[in-house]
Amino acid sequence: MDNNRWNDMVQESFKYPEELSGTEERFKNRISKEKRKRRTVVGSLSVIAASILFIILINTNTAFANAVAELPVIGKLAEYVKLDKSLSRAIENEYVQEVNLVSWNGSNRLLLPYVIADEKKLILFFQMPEEFKLKSNQWVEIFLKNMRNGETGEKIDGYGYSSGRLSHDDGNKHGFIMQDYHFEEGKLPRSLDIVVEVKTSVISNYEFESRISDEIKGLYSFNIELNDFAEPKIYEINETHTVLGQKIIVENMKVYPTGTEVNFSFPDENSAFIKGLELEVIQDGYKYFKGNRNGFSATYDVENTMMSVYIESNYFDKPKKQELLINGVRLLNKDEEYITVDIDNQTITPNIEGTVLKQIIKKSDYATLIFSTERLNDDNFAMFNHDYKDTDGNTYRFDGEGMSSYNSRMETLITVKYPQDGKVILRRTLTPETLLDKPIRINLPVSN
Repeated sequence: MDNNRWNDMVQESFKYPEELSGTEERFKNRISKEKRKRRTVVGSLSVIAASILFIILINTNTAFANAVAELPVIGKLAEYVKLDKSLSRAIENEYVQEVNLVSWNGSNRLLLPYVIADEKKLILFFQMPEEFKLKSNQWVEIFLKNMRNGETGEKIDGYGYSSGRLSHDDGNKHGFIMQDYHFEEGKLPRSLDIVVEVKTSVISNYEFESRISDEIKGLYSFNIELNDFAEPKIYEINETHTVLGQKIIVENMKVYPTGTEVNFSFPDENSAFIKGLELEVIQDGYKYFKGNRNGFSATYDVENTMMSVYIESNYFDKPKKQELLINGVRLLNKDEEYITVDIDNQTITPNIEGTVLKQIIKKSDYATLIFSTERLNDDNFAMFNHDYKDTDGNTYRFDGEGMSSYNSRMETLITVKYPQDGKVILRRTLTPETLLDKPIRINLPVSN
């Protein structure tokens, strides 16, 4: 059955008497063409007649089941990720899983044609169907609502994730929206049940202000069965280097199909915290693998004793020679981690080199603090942790925060509840990057 005939049948089914739609039943039906490789999942249809028709077709016609998800040509996916070397190389080397899933919410659907996964990362490539249309001032986003182990039903933890969005003006993205899940080692199971929410947003202009209004388009459920993960390539390094007076121990480098993880540790005797490292890999003297584009650049523990930095992957290459370079560092003196802002007197203690408290806007019970910071090479960064304290030690969350930049300055805006004594204590996170005159070069072994 071709798509046109199917669409006609669905439209006819929606013309059933209104009283039939009062019976709504959520169902999920699963058909596998190849175990762990091709699966179509159906969510709920609000009209029971269409639901019954859908069940019959899915169970009796495998060709129809595969056609429902409208699996896009792999070249479209390759075009979508062309700026990400790790994912591009994974697709070129067929390390991409065709899951071919579709979930329904009433008469609306969401597609999940492709997945890329290894021990550390899960990359989901959702796709909005062709009938989904956006206006010129509108965009659509997908939010994770629930993730559980598909075999045990237990809620999964130990991960962070980032998600893209799709707007009317994005050009030829083929309707893709990518989500990147970064897992702690060993936390990603092979079977996943996820529920996501689709939401559209639109900007409306009213005289001197713009307003954003949101509309939830529904929840969509998917069961994902992952293929076996590729084994990472692990390079043990265990070298100690001194950068701007601070010792850095390069522990190891783990290369996965989706990205490379470089692990560091820092001795307690350091006078400064290492808050960031600028890395790259030089392969055969000319190929460069710089910062990871998948939404995660680094993670570190709360004591700042270790850090994992993520860069692009050369997993599928066979270099004759490769080097790891440390090109820059972000340092934060340990005695300058916390600062006290006196809102009434507009002072910072201790002073932050290159940063001034530019403006304070008081409104009702809140105050917005605007910091202006020198920057180089378009280096924008988050200055403060999201939590702050008053002088009595009580902890609060920012009521608002934002960032803007112009020329060589970066402005950081935070809104806090106005404290009784007019003072708030902020914890600094990132600092401006200092580029090294000469990079630290670390030889890496090569695979046979």
